[in-house]
Amino acid sequence: MKEVTADQFQELRDRLEGAESVTKRVPISAISVDDDCMRHGHIRVNGQAVKVSDGFFNRLGSMLKINATLTRGMLQKGDHRIAAGLINGLKDYQSMNAKESDVLLIANSVTREVVDICPPSRYRKVTNSTVLDVAERILNDNSNLIIETVDWNPNSGALSLNLLNNEEIGFSQAGKDEFFKFGFSIIQTSRDTLVESYNQRLVCSNGLRVSLGEGAIGSQRGLSFEDRFRLTGTDAEDIRIFLNRIETMKKAGFVSPAFNQAINRATGTQCSLAEVEAAARLAISKVDEANPELKKQLQAGLSRQWFHAYGDTLARITRKGQDPAALNARQKQFIKTGMTVWDVVNSLTFLGSNNSGFQLENQHELKYEAGRLFGKGSTEGYDLEFAQFASL
Repeated sequence: MKEVTADQFQELRDRLEGAESVTKRVPISAISVDDDCMRHGHIRVNGQAVKVSDGFFNRLGSMLKINATLTRGMLQKGDHRIAAGLINGLKDYQSMNAKESDVLLIANSVTREVVDICPPSRYRKVTNSTVLDVAERILNDNSNLIIETVDWNPNSGALSLNLLNNEEIGFSQAGKDEFFKFGFSIIQTSRDTLVESYNQRLVCSNGLRVSLGEGAIGSQRGLSFEDRFRLTGTDAEDIRIFLNRIETMKKAGFVSPAFNQAINRATGTQCSLAEVEAAARLAISKVDEANPELKKQLQAGLSRQWFHAYGDTLARITRKGQDPAALNARQKQFIKTGMTVWDVVNSLTFLGSNNSGFQLENQHELKYEAGRLFGKGSTEGYDLEFAQFASL
């Protein structure tokens, strides 16, 4: 089993303490954009050009209550002048009418780009150094916990410390040798510090980060915990409350009450073409290879090895006289494949947690997608759970 050693933890601390987010509070009226800004990825703050990340304008649009699909559509179509006019108009309106007219610009100190923007009151993130101090305190107080892995993306600044409890718990519905260890992830986003449930499938050391909601645990009706919660502030009392909620998770062995139900649904439901396609496309997008022709071959090999049902299903559709490229997203949601949801989750978590023989960029993102797909059964439901309604 993988484990972060004391030396690795110190090395990580040295790197992360030099990669803290940088914030700057400014009046929203000080920010302006034009079509040149939108085209070349910068904003102007008091007239000075400031570089922004690829996703920044989507964040800015969201803060100004612009529909995300509309923002993406304008940028993809090259409607930069229209997008800039809409952003400036709404920005000026908010400046005149909002109770809080200041905003917080959040920058990545590694890439030196602004990655996010939000009202100052919405920023609830402690420093990386504080997160590491909290992790050390938790480990010192809980001898059965270890740091299994650390996922860090220097380009986005996203950080996840994945902690596991040593106790093994079996789930026979997933297989007679299916045992898991449960724990949690302490996560740094651009504006939040939060906790999500985390578990590891022991048969192949696959890590899975998942949020399934909240509820009573086993027969302990008076005890419940949330699978995902945020730090509500950055002072000592906020951190104390944060640690107490982790302690509540510990009392339940870190096992979410929804996990047993979720694994039953995932093992008993076939993945739709839409679900397999989303997983396969994400995985092949992570293949790291400079040679275009070789990259294409590696992507095809990864898809065949880990998402065989995707190619098989497209071939089946073609044999029946249909064009797979002509199918819309809704139609793909009702097409069966030869993989269960659990099969696809396992493929994603293996690729996200292990050396698969393929060189992958930011492979930890695959664990996040695996958790989203696994948790989908407990929120909106898997596509083919509703296939009986297709003819209504």
